[in-house]
Amino acid sequence: MTEKTKILIVDDELGPRESLRMILRDNYETTVATNGQEAIHYLNEIDFDLAILDIRMPDISGIDLLRVVKEKAPETEVVMITAYASIDTATKALRAGALDYLIKPFDLASVREIVNKGITKRNNARLVEKRINDLQQVNKTLESEIASTYDSINSYYEETITSLVAAVDAKDSYTKGHQERVARLVVTIGEHVNLKADEITTLQQAAMLHDIGKIGVPEYILRKNGELSSAEYDLIKKHPIIGAEIISPVKFLKEAVPLILHHHERYDGSGYPKGLAEEDIPMGARIIAVADSIDAMLWDRPYASSKSLSDVQYELKRVSGSQLDPTLVQAALEDELIFGFDNSF
Repeated sequence: MTEKTKILIVDDELGPRESLRMILRDNYETTVATNGQEAIHYLNEIDFDLAILDIRMPDISGIDLLRVVKEKAPETEVVMITAYASIDTATKALRAGALDYLIKPFDLASVREIVNKGITKRNNARLVEKRINDLQQVNKTLESEIASTYDSINSYYEETITSLVAAVDAKDSYTKGHQERVARLVVTIGEHVNLKADEITTLQQAAMLHDIGKIGVPEYILRKNGELSSAEYDLIKKHPIIGAEIISPVKFLKEAVPLILHHHERYDGSGYPKGLAEEDIPMGARIIAVADSIDAMLWDRPYASSKSLSDVQYELKRVSGSQLDPTLVQAALEDELIFGFDNSF
């Protein structure tokens, strides 16, 4: 059974109070109060849809009681009762949040019209409130689904990157672990130079895949212990282009493509594949170049033994400004995670 609409009638005069109750009792659940304090008591106990308040009462004025109603139950519609039509009184009531006002003695049609107006407005507000609550619930569900989908995508991304790295590791024993170490180094340098979180994420992805192009280089060249011939070196120099071509179709890695393509450019413009110099080289590619150099020197390679920390520091300073960005070299040298007390790669 549908619950009846609740109306509070407040008037210190018996006649008007009972007249309103008699008019409304058949269609609404009415509660009557003889003064402001009694009305406040009911307001604390019952959620009313509409309140009809006399403007002039001995303990609390109707305007003050209206403010109490709006404070306790802002959604309750309020109609004021006055013994005479006063623009000033009506204006005060409307400014305080009243919907309308009735003039004594009551006209039956006016009472029903104004009450119906108030109840309709209250019901419409309820519908809007319900719609908002429904939308909020839908939004929560969507947020949960989005979060779940995002986690799945991230998991797919990680699996994709891991598979690509494994493909390179299987072909070139030197790169096994090299790309992961470079990825750790670039994060440290990127944080040191205050890159944004999304930039560091892209940088880390690019570092993990910077040598992916070696898939297209013959294994005998990758595993050769001696010095490379000019022709062999030319083939090696193609791996940034091959890597960029491999990664380009992968949409989520598009920001990493230029970093992979240009990680062998030199600060003085003598690098490859495009011969870019200084600021024309993407920042991420310059960072990878520094990290790549550090790791290459700290670990054994087919054609060279690892160097000590002090030798690596010396070599970085030597090529600073020619091969590598001097600002980034300085950042790497200053960072304790790289050249401090803990150098566990």
